[in-house]
Amino acid sequence: MSSTSPLPPPPNDAIDFEDLPWNLNHPEAHSYLDLRTGTNWDKMYDSKSDSGVVANSLVPYSSISLGVFPAMTSLNYGTTVWEGLKCFRTSTGRAAIFRPLKNFERFVNGCERMCLPKPSIELFLKTLQLVVQKNGTLIPPFGNGMKLYIRPIMMGSGQQLGLYPSSEFSYVTYVSPTGNYFKGKTTGLKLHLETKYSRAAKGGMGSTKCSGNYAPTLLPLQRAKSCGFHDNLYIEMDTYVSGNLESAVLQELSAANVFLVLGKTGEIVTPSLSRGTVLPGVTRDSVLVLAREYGKELLPFMAKSFNGEKIAGDYSEVTVSERDITVGDLRHATEVFITGTAAEIVPIMSIGTDVKSLGEEAFHVEVPFGETMPGGPVTSKLLEILREVMYEKRVVSTESGDGWLPDPFSNAEEFRRSALGIKRKK
Repeated sequence: MSSTSPLPPPPNDAIDFEDLPWNLNHPEAHSYLDLRTGTNWDKMYDSKSDSGVVANSLVPYSSISLGVFPAMTSLNYGTTVWEGLKCFRTSTGRAAIFRPLKNFERFVNGCERMCLPKPSIELFLKTLQLVVQKNGTLIPPFGNGMKLYIRPIMMGSGQQLGLYPSSEFSYVTYVSPTGNYFKGKTTGLKLHLETKYSRAAKGGMGSTKCSGNYAPTLLPLQRAKSCGFHDNLYIEMDTYVSGNLESAVLQELSAANVFLVLGKTGEIVTPSLSRGTVLPGVTRDSVLVLAREYGKELLPFMAKSFNGEKIAGDYSEVTVSERDITVGDLRHATEVFITGTAAEIVPIMSIGTDVKSLGEEAFHVEVPFGETMPGGPVTSKLLEILREVMYEKRVVSTESGDGWLPDPFSNAEEFRRSALGIKRKK
Protein backbone atom coordinates (compact mmCIF):
# COMPACT_ATOMS: atom_id res chain seq x y z
CA MET A 1 0.00 0.00 0.00
CA SER A 2 1.25 3.46 -0.86
CA SER A 3 1.22 6.05 1.90
CA THR A 4 0.09 8.61 -0.68
CA SER A 5 -2.94 6.65 -1.90
CA PRO A 6 -6.09 8.77 -1.80
CA LEU A 7 -8.72 7.83 0.73
CA PRO A 8 -12.09 6.63 -0.58
CA PRO A 9 -14.91 9.19 -0.74
CA PRO A 10 -17.13 9.36 2.35
CA PRO A 11 -20.13 7.00 2.52
CA ASN A 12 -23.36 8.13 0.89
CA ASP A 13 -25.17 9.91 3.74
CA ALA A 14 -28.56 9.05 2.24
CA ILE A 15 -28.01 5.33 2.97
CA ASP A 16 -28.47 3.73 6.40
CA PHE A 17 -25.62 1.24 5.98
CA GLU A 18 -26.05 -0.32 9.42
CA ASP A 19 -29.60 -1.40 8.59
CA LEU A 20 -28.86 -2.99 5.20
CA PRO A 21 -29.85 -6.64 4.75
CA TRP A 22 -27.81 -9.17 2.82
CA ASN A 23 -29.34 -8.40 -0.57
CA LEU A 24 -29.07 -6.20 -3.64
CA ASN A 25 -29.40 -2.76 -2.03
CA HIS A 26 -29.92 0.64 -3.70
CA PRO A 27 -29.28 -0.55 -7.27
CA GLU A 28 -30.20 2.91 -8.54
CA ALA A 29 -26.89 4.15 -7.11
CA HIS A 30 -24.66 1.48 -8.69
CA SER A 31 -22.53 1.40 -11.81
CA TYR A 32 -21.34 -1.93 -13.16
CA LEU A 33 -18.66 -3.01 -15.60
CA ASP A 34 -19.62 -4.81 -18.83
CA LEU A 35 -17.02 -6.34 -21.18
CA ARG A 36 -17.60 -8.55 -24.19
CA THR A 37 -15.22 -10.51 -26.42
CA GLY A 38 -14.96 -13.35 -28.91
CA THR A 39 -12.29 -15.71 -27.62
CA ASN A 40 -9.94 -13.79 -25.31
CA TRP A 41 -9.52 -10.65 -23.22
CA ASP A 42 -6.01 -9.60 -24.31
CA LYS A 43 -7.07 -6.36 -26.00
CA MET A 44 -9.26 -5.24 -23.12
CA TYR A 45 -6.43 -3.98 -20.90
CA ASP A 46 -2.72 -3.21 -21.22
CA SER A 47 -1.17 -3.21 -17.75
CA LYS A 48 2.06 -1.57 -18.94
CA SER A 49 0.27 1.58 -20.12
CA ASP A 50 -2.71 1.12 -17.76
CA SER A 51 -5.10 1.62 -20.66
CA GLY A 52 -7.68 -0.24 -22.71
CA VAL A 53 -11.36 -0.77 -23.42
CA VAL A 54 -12.01 -1.72 -19.80
CA ALA A 55 -11.83 1.92 -18.69
CA ASN A 56 -14.86 2.83 -20.84
CA SER A 57 -17.03 -0.12 -19.88
CA LEU A 58 -18.77 1.22 -16.76
CA VAL A 59 -22.50 1.77 -17.15
CA PRO A 60 -25.37 2.60 -14.75
CA TYR A 61 -26.85 -0.51 -13.14
CA SER A 62 -30.29 0.19 -14.64
CA SER A 63 -28.86 0.13 -18.17
CA ILE A 64 -28.75 -3.55 -19.08
CA SER A 65 -26.64 -3.87 -22.23
CA LEU A 66 -25.99 -7.59 -22.37
CA GLY A 67 -28.32 -8.18 -25.29
CA VAL A 68 -29.93 -11.29 -23.84
CA PHE A 69 -31.45 -13.61 -26.46
CA PRO A 70 -33.35 -16.90 -25.95
CA ALA A 71 -30.45 -18.91 -27.44
CA MET A 72 -27.80 -17.32 -25.18
CA THR A 73 -25.38 -20.08 -24.17
CA SER A 74 -25.38 -19.33 -20.45
CA LEU A 75 -29.20 -19.42 -20.33
CA ASN A 76 -29.44 -22.75 -22.14
CA TYR A 77 -26.39 -24.57 -20.84
CA GLY A 78 -25.48 -22.82 -17.58
CA THR A 79 -22.01 -21.65 -18.68
CA THR A 80 -21.65 -19.04 -15.94
CA VAL A 81 -19.05 -18.68 -13.20
CA TRP A 82 -18.88 -15.94 -10.62
CA GLU A 83 -17.03 -14.72 -7.56
CA GLY A 84 -17.87 -12.90 -4.35
CA LEU A 85 -15.40 -10.44 -2.82
CA LYS A 86 -15.72 -7.74 -0.20
CA CYS A 87 -14.39 -4.22 0.09
CA PHE A 88 -14.49 -2.31 3.36
CA ARG A 89 -12.93 0.58 5.22
CA THR A 90 -10.19 -0.30 7.67
CA SER A 91 -9.48 1.35 11.02
CA THR A 92 -7.03 3.67 9.22
CA GLY A 93 -9.77 5.07 6.99
CA ARG A 94 -8.53 3.54 3.76
CA ALA A 95 -10.37 0.97 1.65
CA ALA A 96 -9.27 -2.64 1.19
CA ILE A 97 -10.42 -5.55 -0.96
CA PHE A 98 -10.00 -8.79 0.95
CA ARG A 99 -7.61 -11.35 -0.62
CA PRO A 100 -8.54 -10.87 -4.31
CA LEU A 101 -5.78 -13.21 -5.48
CA LYS A 102 -7.58 -16.17 -3.88
CA ASN A 103 -10.78 -15.23 -5.68
CA PHE A 104 -8.90 -14.89 -8.98
CA GLU A 105 -7.42 -18.36 -8.61
CA ARG A 106 -10.86 -19.86 -8.03
CA PHE A 107 -12.37 -17.77 -10.84
CA VAL A 108 -9.92 -18.92 -13.52
CA ASN A 109 -10.27 -22.53 -12.38
CA GLY A 110 -14.00 -22.13 -12.88
CA CYS A 111 -13.50 -20.58 -16.32
CA GLU A 112 -11.36 -23.54 -17.38
CA ARG A 113 -13.93 -26.02 -16.08
CA MET A 114 -16.76 -24.25 -17.97
CA CYS A 115 -14.82 -23.66 -21.23
CA LEU A 116 -14.75 -19.89 -20.77
CA PRO A 117 -11.73 -17.73 -21.70
CA LYS A 118 -9.70 -16.90 -18.60
CA PRO A 119 -8.98 -13.24 -17.87
CA SER A 120 -5.46 -12.24 -16.90
CA ILE A 121 -4.74 -11.34 -13.29
CA GLU A 122 -4.11 -7.77 -14.51
CA LEU A 123 -7.56 -7.50 -16.09
CA PHE A 124 -9.28 -9.13 -13.12
CA LEU A 125 -7.70 -6.69 -10.65
CA LYS A 126 -8.31 -3.69 -12.91
CA THR A 127 -12.04 -4.47 -13.14
CA LEU A 128 -12.19 -4.64 -9.34
CA GLN A 129 -10.41 -1.31 -9.04
CA LEU A 130 -12.61 0.45 -11.54
CA VAL A 131 -15.92 -0.76 -10.15
CA VAL A 132 -14.92 0.05 -6.56
CA GLN A 133 -13.62 3.51 -7.45
CA LYS A 134 -16.78 4.28 -9.41
CA ASN A 135 -18.95 3.15 -6.48
CA GLY A 136 -16.73 4.51 -3.72
CA THR A 137 -19.56 6.25 -1.85
CA LEU A 138 -21.26 2.86 -1.45
CA ILE A 139 -18.44 1.50 0.70
CA PRO A 140 -20.03 1.44 4.18
CA PRO A 141 -18.45 3.29 7.09
CA PHE A 142 -15.98 1.38 9.23
CA GLY A 143 -17.88 -1.24 11.23
CA ASN A 144 -18.18 -4.97 11.84
CA GLY A 145 -19.93 -6.96 9.14
CA MET A 146 -20.64 -4.08 6.76
CA LYS A 147 -19.08 -4.29 3.30
CA LEU A 148 -19.32 -3.43 -0.36
CA TYR A 149 -19.92 -6.82 -1.94
CA ILE A 150 -18.31 -7.29 -5.38
CA ARG A 151 -19.52 -9.92 -7.83
CA PRO A 152 -17.57 -10.62 -11.06
CA ILE A 153 -19.45 -12.87 -13.50
CA MET A 154 -18.15 -14.63 -16.62
CA MET A 155 -20.73 -16.09 -18.98
CA GLY A 156 -21.16 -17.49 -22.46
CA SER A 157 -23.25 -14.81 -24.20
CA GLY A 158 -23.23 -16.11 -27.77
CA GLN A 159 -26.31 -17.58 -29.45
CA GLN A 160 -26.39 -21.25 -30.33
CA LEU A 161 -28.49 -24.37 -30.14
CA GLY A 162 -25.77 -27.00 -30.10
CA LEU A 163 -23.82 -28.08 -27.04
CA TYR A 164 -20.37 -26.56 -27.47
CA PRO A 165 -18.43 -23.61 -26.02
CA SER A 166 -19.89 -20.19 -26.73
CA SER A 167 -18.55 -18.01 -29.56
CA GLU A 168 -18.97 -14.86 -27.47
CA PHE A 169 -18.37 -14.12 -23.82
CA SER A 170 -19.41 -11.43 -21.36
CA TYR A 171 -17.53 -10.39 -18.25
CA VAL A 172 -19.66 -8.34 -15.87
CA THR A 173 -18.74 -6.97 -12.43
CA TYR A 174 -21.32 -5.35 -10.17
CA VAL A 175 -21.50 -4.34 -6.50
CA SER A 176 -23.91 -3.91 -3.62
CA PRO A 177 -23.45 -2.44 -0.15
CA THR A 178 -24.58 -5.03 2.39
CA GLY A 179 -24.80 -5.88 6.05
CA ASN A 180 -23.93 -9.21 7.60
CA TYR A 181 -25.51 -12.31 6.02
CA PHE A 182 -27.04 -13.39 9.35
CA LYS A 183 -27.77 -9.88 10.58
CA GLY A 184 -30.06 -9.65 13.60
CA LYS A 185 -29.61 -13.24 14.79
CA THR A 186 -29.00 -13.59 18.52
CA THR A 187 -28.49 -17.34 18.49
CA GLY A 188 -26.37 -19.71 16.46
CA LEU A 189 -27.80 -21.47 13.44
CA LYS A 190 -30.07 -24.49 13.52
CA LEU A 191 -28.89 -26.75 10.68
CA HIS A 192 -30.74 -29.54 8.93
CA LEU A 193 -28.62 -32.57 8.07
CA GLU A 194 -29.71 -33.21 4.48
CA THR A 195 -29.95 -36.94 3.66
CA LYS A 196 -32.19 -37.00 0.58
CA TYR A 197 -30.86 -34.30 -1.73
CA SER A 198 -27.29 -34.06 -3.02
CA ARG A 199 -25.43 -30.78 -3.33
CA ALA A 200 -22.43 -32.17 -5.22
CA ALA A 201 -20.92 -35.48 -6.30
CA LYS A 202 -17.39 -36.61 -7.10
CA GLY A 203 -16.35 -35.51 -10.57
CA GLY A 204 -19.04 -32.84 -10.62
CA MET A 205 -19.08 -29.09 -10.01
CA GLY A 206 -18.93 -29.01 -6.21
CA SER A 207 -15.58 -27.23 -6.14
CA THR A 208 -16.47 -24.77 -8.92
CA LYS A 209 -18.16 -21.49 -8.08
CA CYS A 210 -20.69 -21.62 -10.89
CA SER A 211 -24.39 -20.87 -11.05
CA GLY A 212 -25.23 -24.56 -11.28
CA ASN A 213 -23.52 -25.16 -7.94
CA TYR A 214 -26.25 -23.24 -6.14
CA ALA A 215 -29.45 -24.04 -8.04
CA PRO A 216 -29.65 -27.62 -6.67
CA THR A 217 -29.70 -26.26 -3.11
CA LEU A 218 -32.79 -24.06 -3.54
CA LEU A 219 -35.51 -26.70 -3.17
CA PRO A 220 -33.81 -28.48 -0.23
CA LEU A 221 -33.25 -25.09 1.41
CA GLN A 222 -36.93 -24.14 1.14
CA ARG A 223 -37.83 -27.57 2.47
CA ALA A 224 -35.50 -27.19 5.46
CA LYS A 225 -36.70 -23.68 6.27
CA SER A 226 -40.31 -24.86 6.24
CA CYS A 227 -39.34 -27.22 9.07
CA GLY A 228 -37.72 -24.48 11.15
CA PHE A 229 -34.07 -24.86 10.09
CA HIS A 230 -31.81 -22.02 8.91
CA ASP A 231 -29.88 -24.02 6.32
CA ASN A 232 -28.79 -27.49 5.20
CA LEU A 233 -25.55 -29.30 5.99
CA TYR A 234 -24.89 -31.70 3.11
CA ILE A 235 -23.19 -35.09 3.10
CA GLU A 236 -21.38 -37.20 0.50
CA MET A 237 -24.34 -39.30 -0.60
CA ASP A 238 -22.15 -42.20 -1.75
CA THR A 239 -20.89 -42.58 1.83
CA TYR A 240 -24.38 -42.77 3.33
CA VAL A 241 -25.75 -46.21 4.06
CA SER A 242 -29.27 -46.34 5.50
CA GLY A 243 -29.12 -47.20 9.19
CA ASN A 244 -25.52 -45.98 9.46
CA LEU A 245 -25.86 -42.23 9.01
CA GLU A 246 -23.03 -41.41 11.42
CA SER A 247 -20.43 -42.85 9.03
CA ALA A 248 -21.44 -40.48 6.22
CA VAL A 249 -18.88 -37.82 5.25
CA LEU A 250 -19.76 -34.13 5.62
CA GLN A 251 -19.50 -31.56 2.83
CA GLU A 252 -20.70 -27.99 3.50
CA LEU A 253 -23.80 -25.80 3.66
CA SER A 254 -25.74 -24.31 0.76
CA ALA A 255 -23.25 -21.42 0.51
CA ALA A 256 -20.77 -21.74 3.38
CA ASN A 257 -18.00 -24.01 4.66
CA VAL A 258 -18.17 -25.74 8.04
CA PHE A 259 -15.62 -26.17 10.85
CA LEU A 260 -15.62 -28.33 13.99
CA VAL A 261 -13.78 -27.54 17.20
CA LEU A 262 -12.86 -30.75 19.02
CA GLY A 263 -11.98 -29.42 22.44
CA LYS A 264 -11.12 -32.81 23.93
CA THR A 265 -8.32 -33.39 21.43
CA GLY A 266 -7.38 -29.80 20.60
CA GLU A 267 -8.30 -29.97 16.92
CA ILE A 268 -9.92 -27.39 14.64
CA VAL A 269 -10.98 -29.26 11.52
CA THR A 270 -12.82 -28.64 8.24
CA PRO A 271 -13.74 -31.04 5.40
CA SER A 272 -10.93 -31.71 2.95
CA LEU A 273 -10.98 -30.35 -0.60
CA SER A 274 -9.48 -33.60 -1.93
CA ARG A 275 -12.85 -35.12 -2.85
CA GLY A 276 -13.60 -32.20 -5.19
CA THR A 277 -17.07 -31.71 -3.72
CA VAL A 278 -16.38 -28.78 -1.39
CA LEU A 279 -15.94 -25.20 -2.53
CA PRO A 280 -12.50 -23.75 -1.63
CA GLY A 281 -13.83 -20.75 0.29
CA VAL A 282 -11.61 -17.71 0.76
CA THR A 283 -12.80 -17.22 4.36
CA ARG A 284 -12.27 -20.96 4.91
CA ASP A 285 -8.66 -20.62 3.81
CA SER A 286 -8.22 -17.46 5.89
CA VAL A 287 -9.43 -19.21 9.05
CA LEU A 288 -7.04 -22.09 8.42
CA VAL A 289 -4.11 -19.67 8.00
CA LEU A 290 -5.03 -17.64 11.09
CA ALA A 291 -5.74 -20.68 13.28
CA ARG A 292 -2.32 -22.10 12.41
CA GLU A 293 -0.50 -18.82 12.95
CA TYR A 294 -2.26 -17.94 16.21
CA GLY A 295 -2.62 -21.46 17.59
CA LYS A 296 -0.83 -20.56 20.82
CA GLU A 297 -3.22 -17.68 21.32
CA LEU A 298 -6.19 -19.99 20.74
CA LEU A 299 -4.92 -22.72 23.09
CA PRO A 300 -6.34 -21.29 26.35
CA PHE A 301 -9.74 -20.88 24.69
CA MET A 302 -9.81 -24.59 23.82
CA ALA A 303 -9.63 -25.31 27.56
CA LYS A 304 -12.83 -23.47 28.55
CA SER A 305 -15.33 -25.44 30.60
CA PHE A 306 -18.91 -26.20 29.66
CA ASN A 307 -21.52 -26.95 32.33
CA GLY A 308 -18.72 -27.26 34.85
CA GLU A 309 -16.87 -29.90 32.85
CA LYS A 310 -13.40 -29.17 31.50
CA ILE A 311 -13.43 -29.50 27.72
CA ALA A 312 -9.73 -29.69 26.87
CA GLY A 313 -7.74 -32.88 27.13
CA ASP A 314 -4.01 -33.31 27.67
CA TYR A 315 -2.40 -31.46 24.75
CA SER A 316 0.03 -28.56 24.44
CA GLU A 317 -0.89 -27.15 21.03
CA VAL A 318 -3.86 -26.66 18.73
CA THR A 319 -4.01 -28.93 15.67
CA VAL A 320 -5.54 -27.42 12.52
CA SER A 321 -6.68 -30.04 9.99
CA GLU A 322 -8.31 -30.54 6.62
CA ARG A 323 -9.64 -34.09 6.46
CA ASP A 324 -12.77 -36.17 6.02
CA ILE A 325 -15.25 -35.51 8.82
CA THR A 326 -18.16 -37.85 9.50
CA VAL A 327 -21.60 -37.13 10.88
CA GLY A 328 -20.56 -39.05 14.00
CA ASP A 329 -17.74 -36.53 14.60
CA LEU A 330 -20.41 -33.90 15.28
CA ARG A 331 -21.15 -35.64 18.58
CA HIS A 332 -17.63 -34.84 19.77
CA ALA A 333 -17.61 -31.18 18.70
CA THR A 334 -17.48 -28.58 21.47
CA GLU A 335 -18.07 -25.85 18.89
CA VAL A 336 -19.22 -25.82 15.26
CA PHE A 337 -19.13 -22.76 13.04
CA ILE A 338 -19.48 -21.80 9.39
CA THR A 339 -17.40 -19.48 7.23
CA GLY A 340 -18.14 -17.42 4.13
CA THR A 341 -17.58 -14.04 2.51
CA ALA A 342 -21.03 -12.92 3.56
CA ALA A 343 -21.26 -14.70 6.90
CA GLU A 344 -17.60 -14.35 7.99
CA ILE A 345 -17.81 -16.69 11.04
CA VAL A 346 -21.15 -17.77 12.53
CA PRO A 347 -21.72 -20.39 15.28
CA ILE A 348 -23.99 -23.43 15.00
CA MET A 349 -26.51 -24.18 17.74
CA SER A 350 -27.79 -27.59 16.61
CA ILE A 351 -27.64 -30.08 13.75
CA GLY A 352 -30.20 -32.76 13.05
CA THR A 353 -32.72 -34.48 10.81
CA ASP A 354 -36.51 -34.25 10.88
CA VAL A 355 -38.01 -37.68 11.43
CA LYS A 356 -41.62 -36.52 11.78
CA SER A 357 -41.99 -34.07 8.88
CA LEU A 358 -39.42 -35.37 6.41
CA GLY A 359 -39.27 -39.05 7.31
CA GLU A 360 -35.53 -39.09 7.78
CA GLU A 361 -33.22 -41.28 9.83
CA ALA A 362 -32.94 -39.86 13.33
CA PHE A 363 -29.94 -37.74 14.25
CA HIS A 364 -29.61 -34.72 16.54
CA VAL A 365 -26.85 -32.89 18.38
CA GLU A 366 -26.95 -29.73 20.46
CA VAL A 367 -23.65 -27.92 20.11
CA PRO A 368 -22.16 -26.45 23.29
CA PHE A 369 -21.85 -22.63 23.27
CA GLY A 370 -23.97 -22.36 20.10
CA GLU A 371 -27.04 -20.82 21.68
CA THR A 372 -25.70 -17.27 21.72
CA MET A 373 -23.79 -15.07 19.29
CA PRO A 374 -20.94 -14.81 18.53
CA GLY A 375 -20.55 -18.40 19.72
CA GLY A 376 -18.06 -20.33 21.82
CA PRO A 377 -14.64 -19.17 23.00
CA VAL A 378 -12.71 -20.49 19.98
CA THR A 379 -15.32 -19.32 17.45
CA SER A 380 -15.44 -15.87 19.04
CA LYS A 381 -11.66 -15.57 19.19
CA LEU A 382 -11.23 -16.58 15.56
CA LEU A 383 -13.82 -13.98 14.49
CA GLU A 384 -12.00 -11.38 16.56
CA ILE A 385 -8.65 -12.28 14.96
CA LEU A 386 -10.14 -12.27 11.44
CA ARG A 387 -11.69 -8.84 11.90
CA GLU A 388 -8.55 -7.44 13.49
CA VAL A 389 -6.61 -8.54 10.40
CA MET A 390 -9.28 -7.14 8.07
CA TYR A 391 -9.33 -3.79 9.80
CA GLU A 392 -5.52 -3.47 10.14
CA LYS A 393 -5.50 -3.88 13.90
CA ARG A 394 -3.42 -7.07 13.59
CA VAL A 395 -0.78 -8.09 11.07
CA VAL A 396 -0.53 -11.56 9.58
CA SER A 397 3.17 -12.32 9.87
CA THR A 398 3.35 -15.43 7.70
CA GLU A 399 3.94 -15.33 3.95
CA SER A 400 0.27 -16.22 3.56
CA GLY A 401 -0.57 -12.77 4.90
CA ASP A 402 0.89 -11.00 1.86
CA GLY A 403 -1.77 -9.66 -0.48
CA TRP A 404 -4.65 -9.76 1.99
CA LEU A 405 -5.62 -6.06 1.95
CA PRO A 406 -4.73 -4.27 -1.31
CA ASP A 407 -6.04 -0.71 -1.59
CA PRO A 408 -8.25 -0.20 -4.69
CA PHE A 409 -7.63 3.56 -4.54
CA SER A 410 -3.86 3.15 -5.00
CA ASN A 411 -2.48 3.25 -8.53
CA ALA A 412 -2.89 0.17 -10.73
CA GLU A 413 0.70 -1.07 -10.32
CA GLU A 414 0.68 -0.72 -6.52
CA PHE A 415 -2.72 -2.39 -6.26
CA ARG A 416 -1.53 -5.29 -8.39
CA ARG A 417 1.75 -5.70 -6.50
CA SER A 418 -0.07 -5.59 -3.18
CA ALA A 419 -2.70 -8.12 -4.30
CA LEU A 420 0.06 -10.46 -5.50
CA GLY A 421 1.96 -10.11 -2.23
CA ILE A 422 4.92 -8.39 -3.86
CA LYS A 423 6.71 -6.09 -1.47
CA ARG A 424 6.62 -2.44 -2.48
CA LYS A 425 9.89 -1.06 -3.77
CA LYS A 426 11.57 1.37 -1.41
